Amino acid sequence: MHTSPSERRVGTAKAMGVTLGAARAQLVTVEARFEPQPSQQEGAKPRSEMSVTGLPDAVIRESRGRLLAALAAHQMPMPPGRLMLHLLPASLKKSGELLDLAMALGSAAAVGFIPPNALEGVLFLGEVALDGRLRSVPGGLAAADAGRRAQFTTIVAPLDTAREASALPGIRAFACGDLREVIQLLSGGAATPITPLEVSEAHDPLTNNRPLLLDQIRGQNLGKRAVQVAAAGGHGLLFTGPPGAGKSLLARALADVLPPPTLEERVDITRVLSAAGRWPGQLAERRSFRAPHHTTSFGGLVGGGSPPAPGEITLAHRGVLFLDELPEFRREVLEGLRQPLEEGRILISRAGRQTHMPADFQLVCAMNPCPCGYQGHPRRACRCAPGSVARYRQRISGPLLDRIDLRLEITPPGLDDLLLNEAQDQPSDRARYQAVRNARLLANERQGHTNARLDTRGLDQVVPLRGELRSLLMQAAERRALSARALQSLRRVARTLADLDQSESVTRAHLAEALTLRLEL
Repeated sequence: MHTSPSERRVGTAKAMGVTLGAARAQLVTVEARFEPQPSQQEGAKPRSEMSVTGLPDAVIRESRGRLLAALAAHQMPMPPGRLMLHLLPASLKKSGELLDLAMALGSAAAVGFIPPNALEGVLFLGEVALDGRLRSVPGGLAAADAGRRAQFTTIVAPLDTAREASALPGIRAFACGDLREVIQLLSGGAATPITPLEVSEAHDPLTNNRPLLLDQIRGQNLGKRAVQVAAAGGHGLLFTGPPGAGKSLLARALADVLPPPTLEERVDITRVLSAAGRWPGQLAERRSFRAPHHTTSFGGLVGGGSPPAPGEITLAHRGVLFLDELPEFRREVLEGLRQPLEEGRILISRAGRQTHMPADFQLVCAMNPCPCGYQGHPRRACRCAPGSVARYRQRISGPLLDRIDLRLEITPPGLDDLLLNEAQDQPSDRARYQAVRNARLLANERQGHTNARLDTRGLDQVVPLRGELRSLLMQAAERRALSARALQSLRRVARTLADLDQSESVTRAHLAEALTLRLEL
């Protein structure tokens, strides 16, 4: 395909690449233009210049000499003149080495070594070494998803990156080892897309007979019930109780009870992991479970930086975010959860720019009732002063607590509970799991999402307040001084309890149980 630059002059060539940021890939158009040095300048020393504009980061700016050396190593040296590369959209900050291959090919086409139409309709990914070899880069699946949305279904990349991209249905990924192989592919040489990764089935405890985490918990039937309700309706969950009562184990069991992700959810989970450089090797088989330490910073939990990087709430997208020792987190860190819990995404604003990142997670928390942890313990006395207990609990704001639908006090199990065998535990854990799955299917068929996402209009349709329900809710609101958000939360939980019973309507018993599952702290 090589032609002599003296035989062909190209004004502008374009190649498509991507940049990663904010838990996603974004398409970048590399515009390349070459202006040859006028030959009539007698005595002028031949010079080759290359510039990159469009908010590139240091990694991209430092790639200029490397890319020119790689092109020269494959018989495509840059003649005297000025090569200008512009990265579109100009207002988007570009980072990383993903654009190397697109920049190299755009430069070769602008100088005249490659027909520019050979680059059309193809997405190029990969880092280019000095000798022209291609090195794998993160974000293959995220890039493939961004390309597919823009009708780019053909991807050229190094082997590992191409394999990652091939996991997305509908993508034709070609693997190349160096620039020479890419040029041969673009010139029409015989090439076969790599075999797409085989999509395995999602992890399903009902089919693989693996013991559930709930099987390891003896007693705590009320705690297990709360886990079941939270999993069935997508509700937030908070356990409070003394050390050793089983709070953390129950919280971790929630991820085990959730139904396996659908194919769409698996792609969504994997896209976030891919963009964050955490490619799991195939489409995610199970939901994410994130348990950050209480020393995590605000940016570490909700995301941020320049360019914006995903935080724990984004890495927990479509999965579970577990915050153990909840009051030990800094208050401003916890307050950052309020918007994502309401909207399922986080808005990051930096220097006049706004970026949305996915954050549709299920929050589960655990905390001690007091600083020493033993308030209300049946066998150990609490040594905390009333003022210290109040200050300890005030570390968690009322608005955040109001957004957690299920709040339960856990007491330490007795010896009889610990010696209880599985056959005596009622109901069986697998029966709980099947009930969760049935309730989720019922909610999805009725409204297309979990009950935790029901808005006011949806609640009025599926939980109409009439007769006994209205009377009981009014009594609870008056006695407990419940907020409007709390009242709506009780209706959502009652709807989930009805779904677990496969009941078409919500009864007084469902609303009464919802009240028992909402401890007022």
